[in-house]
Amino acid sequence: MRTLSLCALALGLSFGANAQDTSRDGELVKSVTKTEMRYVIESAEYTVKDDLTTGVGYIGEDDTGLLFGVQGKACDDDEISCVGVEFFLILEGDFTADYANDVNQRWSAIKATTLDDKSLMLSRYIILDYGQTLENLRLNLYTTRAIAEQVKEENEPETPAAATSISWGDNSGSYANDDACDDARFHSDGDDWSYQRTHVLHDANDCRTLYERGEITLYLDFGDDSGEYANDGTCDDNRFTGEGRSVLTTDSHVMKDASDCISAYQNGKLNR
Repeated sequence: MRTLSLCALALGLSFGANAQDTSRDGELVKSVTKTEMRYVIESAEYTVKDDLTTGVGYIGEDDTGLLFGVQGKACDDDEISCVGVEFFLILEGDFTADYANDVNQRWSAIKATTLDDKSLMLSRYIILDYGQTLENLRLNLYTTRAIAEQVKEENEPETPAAATSISWGDNSGSYANDDACDDARFHSDGDDWSYQRTHVLHDANDCRTLYERGEITLYLDFGDDSGEYANDGTCDDNRFTGEGRSVLTTDSHVMKDASDCISAYQNGKLNR
């Protein structure tokens, strides 16, 4: 699983959370020091974790544990005052340059860059030449964090259903207990093979064993029989097409007419 962290930064001891102070919000700044950077972080009700290991700035952490960096740019010779500031986060994973380009096209407010270790850096750079209020700098931090959360969420794999929540059925199928799962629910092309259709709920041991090992995926979940028209002999789940489907077109029976839909599917009267 990809997790959001500042893997390229060394973390130190937490300085502790601070009460929100927005007293300087209206102050117009044309350069920033670490004092202003700390203010931006703490006025957002985030925590300053440590200094950056390189450059002028801090590592911060929000209330969800998300880590980010605030770094001064275009600093003076003494590296005290800077006329630019960058907000950034690093998303660990196996990211490609094409994916970074896609992020850049979708979210113009940030810049996405792939690093040498294939992690993804998301950053927002603010130039202070003409002045920015400290409140506006905080809003830019919020923007960077919000986009990073969206990118993180879209790259987290869906959590597989727990094995105990799946109806496995029995082992009455012709190919049961041969160490291969023949149940069409676990095959993306299950519709194409009649023996996989007929083995829905009839190859329990094989399918459960392989699922628990992480070797197969549940592609088709029929759900339960909680729908108003369940068990009436026709499938009312509008995810399916075919002669086994009823005329009902609403979403009211999605995953709520399992028995009817399984029967029609096994008999080749439904397709996903």
